[in-house]
This record gives sequence, structure tokens and C-alpha cells, in this order.
Amino acid sequence: MKIRHGLTVLSLSGMMLAMTACSYLRGYPDTNTIEFLKNGSLRETSVEEYTEAYYDLDELKTLIMDSVNSFNEENGDAITIDLYDVKGQNVRLVMTYKDLASYEAFNSQPLFAGSREDCEGEIPEELVFYEAAEDGTLKETKTSPDLTGMTLYVVSEPVDLVTNGTIAYVSGDVTLTDAGACRTGETISEKNPAYIVSRTN
Repeated sequence: MKIRHGLTVLSLSGMMLAMTACSYLRGYPDTNTIEFLKNGSLRETSVEEYTEAYYDLDELKTLIMDSVNSFNEENGDAITIDLYDVKGQNVRLVMTYKDLASYEAFNSQPLFAGSREDCEGEIPEELVFYEAAEDGTLKETKTSPDLTGMTLYVVSEPVDLVTNGTIAYVSGDVTLTDAGACRTGETISEKNPAYIVSRTN
């Protein structure tokens, strides 16, 4: 269940949600964000505008809790809810998944993070990579970069991504937001994924 991607509960309910930003709370991001943590887990922040005409806030919270509890009963407490916050019409949900497999299983949303060799999908030959400079600019590479020893992320949705290292290369609709973070644009989808490569810090 995740609000932004058509989280299971909200998808089934047919509730319409649109991305919005709200103030920082307890150090969590104020945008839809996926963060890869050092221990192999990942944290997702979903920030959405809630229209009360569709759902009572108490019902929404119950649906979220029931969905997570049901998943955890079958998967050994794979998900924790770190924050569920309502401020005006803004709903912020922060959840931590024990690993990438749990994230994919719960959200039915493809996401890859690992070595190039472990990536099941083929990287298109025509793909153009851009090298990340220290000043945050991107420069087109003349040859395909050597990804040996680096982590490849394949992202199939518009989202802020915080890697577990320093971004070296990107391909697709991607903007750097920090040395180890980026934002994938609205054109990113399962048919048109973004590729991000990072060096381990």
C-alpha cells in the first residue's frame, strides 16, 4: 500500500490523489522519495493531497494499517510505518521496507538496485549516459561507461531517489539534486525507465 503509486489500498478504493509538497516533519522529505539505506533496507515517503469527499481520514488510516499488517503476517514484519501524518489536506506516509524485494512485492512496482550483472533487463544499446560532475552538471559520455563495482538503479516512475553512494552517471529524464540524490522526471515509466549509477561511499 502506498499512496503515491496507487498503493494497493488506495488503488482498490479508487481514491484520486495528486502529489503535493508540505513542510518538513521529523526530518523526513517533503516530496515523494525513495531512500536506499546503508543496512540494505529502503524508506519510502509518499506525500499526497487528500480530498475528503473520497475518504474519511480515519478510514484511510485503517486501510493503510490493515494492508501493512496483512502483508507482514505473510512476510515476517517486512514493513514498518514510520510516520502517518495529516496536515490540512496533505497526507504524508513514511514506510521502511526490510529490503528491495519487500518493496516490489508490496507495491507491485518494479525497482532495481544492484550490480549491472544482476540486472535482468537489458540496457538498450542506444542508451546515452551522462557523467555527473562535482558541480552538479551532467556531461554526455562519448563511450559506454564501465559500471564495474558500481550500483545500478533502474527506476520506472517519477520520484526523488536517494542512493547509497555518489551518483556517477545517469540516463533518461533525470536531474541531480545532490551528490547522491536525483529526481526522475514525469516522462519516466516502466516502458521508459531511468538509469542511475552510483559509486559506493
